[in-house]
Amino acid sequence: MTGQHGPGPTDLSRPGQEGLSPADVLAQPIPLPYPPELPAGLPARPRVLQLTDADAVSRGLVDGTPRARASDQEVRACLELVQATARAIDPRPRIVCAASTATATSHLDVMTASGGNTWLIRRGLDGADRALLEELDDLAEIQLAAHRPGRKRPGDPADLVILVGQDRIFAAAVRRLRLLGIPTWLLVPGHLVAADLYTAACVVTYIGPRRGA
Repeated sequence: MTGQHGPGPTDLSRPGQEGLSPADVLAQPIPLPYPPELPAGLPARPRVLQLTDADAVSRGLVDGTPRARASDQEVRACLELVQATARAIDPRPRIVCAASTATATSHLDVMTASGGNTWLIRRGLDGADRALLEELDDLAEIQLAAHRPGRKRPGDPADLVILVGQDRIFAAAVRRLRLLGIPTWLLVPGHLVAADLYTAACVVTYIGPRRGA
């Protein structure tokens, strides 16, 4: 796995992983290292909102291969890795996974075995994206309300967003949250990500097989 902040790659491999293939590493639900690029002003135990675009996971993990979708095992391993990472930062993160009806049908076994995860199923090509956008926009509204004079702090806002996705549709919302003081750690399944989203996130980490793997 590689992580990137800006144009240059940074090695995020952990001790004992030398010689493992990308698939082997992905299969281990060991939390990713906490990125030093995240703002220093975050609390010691930030509250985490973890959002996953399951469509991006299903298709992104097979970028550059003849396959249309990843296997259930690959999708499950990716979700476990992401959730282990979120829980290493916040023992009780809010976790939301969104999928189109086509992806939900393709990975029904993964969804039914997910336990307490929150799944949002939406129709249409951008259905999953829009479901996650609602979560990002709600967080922004909570943050804005918290800074209005005379208003009590509403809800239970997050200090950090961990977003699994690739699409530029998230870029404006991620940029807005960054301006409001809530950074986003973007986890990219595969090796393709929209440039707008890449630059909007505070940190970008690739969690799928490397190009050519």
